[in-house]
Amino acid sequence: MTFREWTEWLRDLPWLLRWFPLLVVLRPLVDSLYFLKQVSPLASPPYLIGVLTPILAISALVKFRYPPFGKVDKAFVHWSIIVLLNCFFLLLYDPLSILTIEFLLKLSLPVYLFFFLRLLIRDLRDLHGVLQSFLYAGIFIAGILLFEVLVNPIGVEESRGLQRIQGSFGDVVSYGMYITFAITAATYFYFSRNHLLAQKKRLILIGVVAFFGVLGLVNIHHTATYTVFILITFLFLLFNLRKGSPSIAFAMIIIVGVAMSYFGSGIVEEKITPLIQTDLAVYSGDEDTDRLLHGRVGRWRVMLEKFSSESVPVQFFGYPLKFDYVYQFIGIGSHNDFVRMLFATGILGLILYVRLLFVVFRRNNLLGPAQRFLLYATFAALLFYSISVTPTFYAPFMYFTMAVFAYTALPENLRLQWKNREY
Repeated sequence: MTFREWTEWLRDLPWLLRWFPLLVVLRPLVDSLYFLKQVSPLASPPYLIGVLTPILAISALVKFRYPPFGKVDKAFVHWSIIVLLNCFFLLLYDPLSILTIEFLLKLSLPVYLFFFLRLLIRDLRDLHGVLQSFLYAGIFIAGILLFEVLVNPIGVEESRGLQRIQGSFGDVVSYGMYITFAITAATYFYFSRNHLLAQKKRLILIGVVAFFGVLGLVNIHHTATYTVFILITFLFLLFNLRKGSPSIAFAMIIIVGVAMSYFGSGIVEEKITPLIQTDLAVYSGDEDTDRLLHGRVGRWRVMLEKFSSESVPVQFFGYPLKFDYVYQFIGIGSHNDFVRMLFATGILGLILYVRLLFVVFRRNNLLGPAQRFLLYATFAALLFYSISVTPTFYAPFMYFTMAVFAYTALPENLRLQWKNREY
């Protein structure tokens, strides 16, 4: 999509749908004002957006006709029931607490977002419009990144002996997510535009995004983002070898090989080894296994032992059924989205979530090569981030993931078409 095509697409959308791509573009700016929550929750743009998003999404669901249900929709409904049931339990426990409202909005975010995006994404044009919005959002991230690297860091935290820049975001994960979104969208457009743009023009976008991506990676020192970036790069090479241009894949391998031979040892020693030195010590027998993943394994063991001692209904349906203060278990404290999902929705909820992911992933055989690449890259990001952080609690991550999931839910006759909308 050119900028003109993107703006035309925006104009074609009803206002009850148009707000979403505009929010995607503005979300980095919104997140950079995270610190205002220290003044008041009412002064924090992320909190205000968190309240407005479900209102606008539900308004659209009420006004517009929902598309025909498919297997993905049904799997989402099954998982949504257990999520919303636990939201109801939390509301019964402490209905007047701001903390409760915050958790209700975060827990239910994937639910109302997916069904809203099923209204928005009716064809390939809509998918491209949303992905283009993420690329435009990356312009703000690139500007902040350049300022922090060339002028002065806005926010710095120290972890494992390394200083991480994080702008005015809540943590470095925000930088990491937008790097992931940008590289995924850029590489996807390389494949999807192969009949529309010359290869040189498509590579320019990837080159620009890769430059800022690597610049961000070596300054945020985030293991999950390193891993996902490498996986997406590997997928890009693999798809070029199989479906795209093998010459580009071989050229990239040569370039990366030469770069690593000159700079690789220094980068590994200075940027990567400090991030995994504890894990290496565990494998060598110098540290206890609880120290794996920066101590997360030990945290999971303790939390899972406590969960296993709860009553059978709590284990089956989730911690909110205790009608007690359980936010430390169902929030980001577990540093693993599958563990958090287990605590928040119980064994039943975790099974339904995994089943949902399986149903979505099975749709890959029904997609074109470019869209299959997009689905694989999205799954790689979701699964690997889920190991050490909680991506379903990060709104921008859900914007991107649920958009891809909503596209995969489309029937075959609409998936590769650009059609007129009907509501």
